[in-house]
Amino acid sequence: MSYIKKIAMILVAAALLIFLSGIFVIYLEVRSTCKAAMEKFGGSCQSALIAVLEDPSVAPKEKNDAIWALGQMADPTSLPALEKIWSGKVPEGREPLDEVVSQYEIEKAMRWMKQGNITSWMYGGLK
Repeated sequence: MSYIKKIAMILVAAALLIFLSGIFVIYLEVRSTCKAAMEKFGGSCQSALIAVLEDPSVAPKEKNDAIWALGQMADPTSLPALEKIWSGKVPEGREPLDEVVSQYEIEKAMRWMKQGNITSWMYGGLK
């Protein structure tokens, strides 16, 4: 095998390892967000995340984390909960995630619930 082919194989293997590591980190974040919601509200991951959205005493950052996790899972049964808090418009500029419930994150999560995303397959055990 030529030197160039060996380097190419190493680069492909490294890229694959980085990609899989990223997917694993996303999974761990979703699992951690679910665990925190379940400790606070009980029930399944999905129902606890929805409870986070419905509780007026929960801080915007925690709600945004729940929205993101629901979007990662991309389960269409969560769509009504997001539609309740969706204003219908994403504002101009970047929303401060620790200050407001992000309409951008809601829109993105709803899009994933309708169209799917590439990582939703790995959350079957969390729902």
